[in-house]
Amino acid sequence: MSYEELSREQLEEALEQLEKQAKELEESRDEWETKAKKFKADFENYKSKQDERKDRWQEKAEEDLAEDLLEVIDNLEMAIQSADEDSAVVKGVEMVADQIHDKLNKRGLEKIEAKGEEFDPNHHKAVETREHEEHNLVLEEKRNGYYFGEKVLRPSEVVVGKKEEE
Repeated sequence: MSYEELSREQLEEALEQLEKQAKELEESRDEWETKAKKFKADFENYKSKQDERKDRWQEKAEEDLAEDLLEVIDNLEMAIQSADEDSAVVKGVEMVADQIHDKLNKRGLEKIEAKGEEFDPNHHKAVETREHEEHNLVLEEKRNGYYFGEKVLRPSEVVVGKKEEE
């Protein structure tokens, strides 16, 4: 059946139905478009949060590795201090220690400067006190402390000056 065979009333009715179908399709299209935008935004948020999680995991893994290697660094430093300074073995061990320090420094490990500084319990751990004219001054560092990023990975173990009581 073609439109030419239809009466005027039938044509108007067919036109109304077509307009109604067109309106429903537009509404359906708008609804799907809204859903697509929402899914796209949700996916972008997911990707962003996933990248943040990945960065935090990587940073935590690097921090854990640095913390695990602190004991190795301590042992290397003690070996260097107790050995004959002119031997080739000591120089080789010093080079290895320097390489480990360089690699870990690039990842965020930093030594806490303590000697000559004012004692700060957030960065230093007092293991001994000695009488000294300047109270609360770090006189000696017994064991190095380290930051990882802004976090204290291990406080410096220090000897703190204590003013003589009169």
